[in-house]
Amino acid sequence: MIWRILQYLRHLCYLKHRKGHGIHSPYVFEFVNGVLFNSKGWKVQKEVSWVHKVMKKDCSLIPREEPPGMKGDEDDTRSVSSFVKKASVSPKYGALLYRIARWIEPEVVVELGSGLGISTAYLRAGAPESLFHAVEGGRIRALLAAQVVYRSKLKEVHMHRGDIGEELPHILEEVSGCMLAFVDGNHHYKPTVDYVDQLLKKADGDGIIIMDDIYWSRGMCRAWQELRERPEVRVSVDLYHMGILLLRKDLHKMHFKIKF
Repeated sequence: MIWRILQYLRHLCYLKHRKGHGIHSPYVFEFVNGVLFNSKGWKVQKEVSWVHKVMKKDCSLIPREEPPGMKGDEDDTRSVSSFVKKASVSPKYGALLYRIARWIEPEVVVELGSGLGISTAYLRAGAPESLFHAVEGGRIRALLAAQVVYRSKLKEVHMHRGDIGEELPHILEEVSGCMLAFVDGNHHYKPTVDYVDQLLKKADGDGIIIMDDIYWSRGMCRAWQELRERPEVRVSVDLYHMGILLLRKDLHKMHFKIKF
């Protein structure tokens, strides 16, 4: 906990580019100003927001299924409400996922670690026509995630139940084109690096990879620092709670820390 606090304070000390000020690339400026800070005025459809609010109050119990490295894995059982509050994206970051998906208009969305489906719904809302593959290790959580998408009145996603390391290669064999990926699975250094490296090899030059909880642990911080230096990554955006990798090939190599 102390380490995370120190990392957050360090993050605050190096913040720049509030709402795009000082960014010269038109593409990156539009992403920061228009998408991150929503100058476009995009709003998530009310069905998704409503389901999110309902689940935050749902006291139904679900068993712990996550492998070591998942957020909030200290309890044998917990409520839907507790899981959503501790391990799912917040409405603020869910809306950001929605805007990124809407902006990039991906041909395929890959989500690694869907949890109870909150982030899945936000991503699906932003990319309603995209081919969508989501992987969730827990059987019950995968079923609940599929229900969340249905209750949000969104198109079905391909929900894969199983280990991310085993499922991801098969998924990537079947996809092509502009990719949006959200990595929120095993929060350890090696699996995170392995997942993102596989995505980088498959994604084309217009893709975006979003990493959740980049300061969740020292391993995640190390993974973020190494992955943003990969040659396929042109621009990295550090929001502290999330890290975003832009892969567009005509961009100059840049790293940004932004208070969001």
